[in-house]
Amino acid sequence: MSHERKTQWTHRLEHLHALRERFLAARRYDRAYETYLIIQHAYDLWADEMFHSRG
Repeated sequence: MSHERKTQWTHRLEHLHALRERFLAARRYDRAYETYLIIQHAYDLWADEMFHSRG
């Protein structure tokens, strides 16, 4: 995976984590949970790209 792609993934995941924290602070637990699920999906996509790009 290129340095540029690593940077893009890092930025995307940091943004999603910050969004989840804002929802938690606002006591929007339903939205925080939805964001958590999106984060998990993003990590799945990251892993697919990370490990398939090595092969």
